[in-house]
This record gives sequence, structure tokens and C-alpha cells, in this order.
Amino acid sequence: MGARIYPRREPDIFLREWREHLNLSVERLADRIGENGVAPNTVARWEKWRDRKKGRRPDINALAAIAEAMGIGLWDLYRHPKQLTANDLLRDQPPEVVAQALKLIQAIRV
Repeated sequence: MGARIYPRREPDIFLREWREHLNLSVERLADRIGENGVAPNTVARWEKWRDRKKGRRPDINALAAIAEAMGIGLWDLYRHPKQLTANDLLRDQPPEVVAQALKLIQAIRV
């Protein structure tokens, strides 16, 4: 049997920051997660995970349910809500603006 491979450091999850950014209380987010919701103290434990590892890290299925409950993409949870991506900046832009931005990005990558 081969060795198990783990990252040296698990990536941060910005659950609390996203919840606050979306003006959701712990209770409201807990109600939205999954078909029957989860206990508010479960959400609180997930949020504490990053703070000195006191809480419990949500697994990938829980993260997917959390993101769905917040109306964001799963991978958004791995960045601070104020850290905008190119997709965020180009969302709802006309095609010619997107094309111009892509050309600019390609030009600076050379």
C-alpha cells in the first residue's frame, strides 16, 4: 500500500467572512444548509476551525452545501470575499470588454 499524500498546510476557508459579507446570521445559514438544515453550533464550530484549529473542519460535501446555501461557488470559500477574481470583475460585461481584458491579460503573461 502506498503512502497517503496530504498537503503540508490545509488551505484556509473563509466561511465566517463570506457569511458576514452576505449579512447572514449563524442561525440563518444553518437553516439554509442541506434539506433539513444543521445546528447553529455546527456552523460555529466550522467557523472556528481556522482560528487556532479549535473547531471542526467541514468536509468537501459540507463545503458544497455551505456554498450552495450562500449562493456562491464552492471555490469561492477558499478566498476572502473582498479578494475579487477576474470572473467577478468581468461578470455582466459586454463581450467586447471581456475580449479586450483577455487580450490584455495574455499580453502581460508573455
